[in-house]
Amino acid sequence: MLKNLFTIALRNIRKDKSYSAINILGLTIGITCSMFLLLYILDELSYDRYHTNAPNIYRVISNIKEPDNAFTWAVAQIPLADELRDNYPEVKNAVRFFGTGRNLYKNGDKEFYEERFFLADSTTFDMFSYKVLSGDANTALDEPFSIVLTKKIAQKYFATDNAVGQSFQNQQGETFKVTAVLEDVPLNSHFIFDALISKSTRPQQNPSWGNFGVYTYIQLPEGYNLDKMYASLNKIIKEKVDPIFAQYSITIKYELQRITDIHLYSKIQDEAEEGGDISYIYIFGAVAVLMLVIASINYMNLATARSTNRAKEVGIRKVMGSQRTQLIAQFITESVVIALIALVTSLILIYALLPAFNELSNKQLPFGYVLQAPVILTLLGIVIFVGVIGGSYPAFYLSGFNPVNVLKGKLSAKGGNAFFRKSLVVVQFSISIFMLISTLVVFDQLQYMRNKDLGFSKERVVRVALSSEEQERKAPVLAERMRQANGVAWAGTANSSPGQGIGKLLLQVEDNEGKLSERGVDLYGADFDYVKTLGMTIVQGRDFSRDIVSDTTYAVLVNEAMVRRMAWKDPIGKKFVFKGNGPNNTDIEKRVVGVVKDYNQNSLYDAIEPLMILLSTRNGYLFVKTKEGDVKESLASIESIWREVNPGLPFEYQFLDQDFNSQYKSDEKRSQIFTAFSALTITIACLGLLGLAAFTTQQRYKEIGVRKVIGASVNSLVVLVSKEFFLLVGIGMIIAFPMAWYFTNSWLQKFAYRIELAGEWLTFMASALLAFAITLITVGYHVLRAASANPVKALRDE
Repeated sequence: MLKNLFTIALRNIRKDKSYSAINILGLTIGITCSMFLLLYILDELSYDRYHTNAPNIYRVISNIKEPDNAFTWAVAQIPLADELRDNYPEVKNAVRFFGTGRNLYKNGDKEFYEERFFLADSTTFDMFSYKVLSGDANTALDEPFSIVLTKKIAQKYFATDNAVGQSFQNQQGETFKVTAVLEDVPLNSHFIFDALISKSTRPQQNPSWGNFGVYTYIQLPEGYNLDKMYASLNKIIKEKVDPIFAQYSITIKYELQRITDIHLYSKIQDEAEEGGDISYIYIFGAVAVLMLVIASINYMNLATARSTNRAKEVGIRKVMGSQRTQLIAQFITESVVIALIALVTSLILIYALLPAFNELSNKQLPFGYVLQAPVILTLLGIVIFVGVIGGSYPAFYLSGFNPVNVLKGKLSAKGGNAFFRKSLVVVQFSISIFMLISTLVVFDQLQYMRNKDLGFSKERVVRVALSSEEQERKAPVLAERMRQANGVAWAGTANSSPGQGIGKLLLQVEDNEGKLSERGVDLYGADFDYVKTLGMTIVQGRDFSRDIVSDTTYAVLVNEAMVRRMAWKDPIGKKFVFKGNGPNNTDIEKRVVGVVKDYNQNSLYDAIEPLMILLSTRNGYLFVKTKEGDVKESLASIESIWREVNPGLPFEYQFLDQDFNSQYKSDEKRSQIFTAFSALTITIACLGLLGLAAFTTQQRYKEIGVRKVIGASVNSLVVLVSKEFFLLVGIGMIIAFPMAWYFTNSWLQKFAYRIELAGEWLTFMASALLAFAITLITVGYHVLRAASANPVKALRDE
């Protein structure tokens, strides 16, 4: 019997090729897109789960609250790991990662700048499950100047994976011995490194409980009660941390993050890697489901619309003794076969298009991901969902025909339950218009971020990182030489760069009454020319000046946000005191000489924070503003001067605008995914509309012929048939608009600086016009064909 069902199903599919092609194409697009989205979601959910101990590993982060400010750091103090490991037996292991900054490493003539080399505790590989290719991970980080390389770095310096026992040096002349080589850290990791250096190499690291700056992880026993761990952490705060910070009315609270949650749930500025967002998992999951729903709606719509074409078949089968259950099984089998054909076609497309999807999503998903149990189960679920659910209504509807009425020709020619079909079309267009509006709003927000006035000029600015003390010492000479170079408009140096984090110190700040109070202050150093190089605006007071000798000792700049925070009536001359930072632990006093117009030091996700700029001539970044014209010539001039001042050192640079905009790379990639799949969702809906319009036109073929004979114009006939669909699209808009408003408004809240949704009414109107245009084109094509035909052909049998 099963063989017979499949044989008849294939025969019916071949019989009506255009109908079958529309259904298979719609389902293929829906399944293919849903599978790509599922692969993306599975990869996002897989972060850090490859560690054997992942369920029991937690990162300790620090929530800091000042009297007028609060923030969270992804780091803790250096002594915390030792304290937990040595004095709290419930902590099975504690590991820290210390950043080493940007440095030059070389082996013979191979020399490269590295930024992902970290100091790490010797117990790192007891906690984390990194794959060791050579060497002994248990002892690899025991000795000073031991280094563990990833495969990529071993190949880079030694042209082999088996580099154990070999050595290379850094710019300071220190020699590091390779003790192990690891497989490259998986990309689905919240923390990625290229090499680990033994912590004992730098035993002099500041152990103060007042200094933050290391990523700290702890491993707890399986099923351990986190409330007990928080009690232990609170005890440490009370005994070690509060004695330092409580006197300044600053409170510190530790928080534990399970490492498998960090990628999708952590929203901290100083993350080691750019994180994901759990909201996009829900969004893409919903899009995948909606695409399958629309594809299924297409099938149900077309199947019920074609009911009159199958009515006599049903009537004859019933007269011949077929039971209703047999007819239901036949129609559902046809639906399942169509779904299976679409599934096979989708797998071929996934294999062919996976490289393009990886490029679009910035991932490296192998085709083997499709063989995962969740994917295989999902594929089977799709076939059941589309085949059984999608085919259920047509099956029950068609199998319920009265054979007497059918064979007497008394069956309505409307093609099934018209209200049900219209409802399905409304649902389709509600989803399509919702996704279209959302796509346009996301695009507008990303454009806004690219084009917003940031308070500084990032165009034509070349940034060069200075990675050693010697380079920083030469920074003033280098900047001066750059200012004299051809094609250079200005040059300056600073210890930070827009788009990157800056330091924070606890200082005493003068208020309007002349009293000093403790404040945590964001700050960085910059030279005399930095403000001019980046085109910042001094709104009060003045810039740093070489002509005023006292500036080198006392001058600082602040931004407008700092003025607002302190409620200064006149900020010029206000005092900052660095307690114990001078010679013999004396205080250092600085005074405000100018106020910089607020600018976005961080991304537009974050509000502008109060900050202070110290005058400093030995800085870690060189900024060169090039003149308009040939960029290549300017770069050649800059590189030439670099090689004169720093002979033998590689010249590496970034354009500041590209580097700053890279903060939005993940959102742009997700936006591109959402846009592509929104377009495909609309395509699926159009395929269904195309088939439905063809059927509707066919059903009204004689009516169109009669109307044409009595003088109706082609345009009036197009409007006549199209207005029913326009009404359905209009109802879909009424449903989609509030849904799109709610969704886009919620998404925009993640940005501190964003477009006003009330100003996006043109976007909503444009989506409405586009939906009407698509409907008119899709429906109008078939109506034009019918209306342009000779009416004699439609009426010759009357």
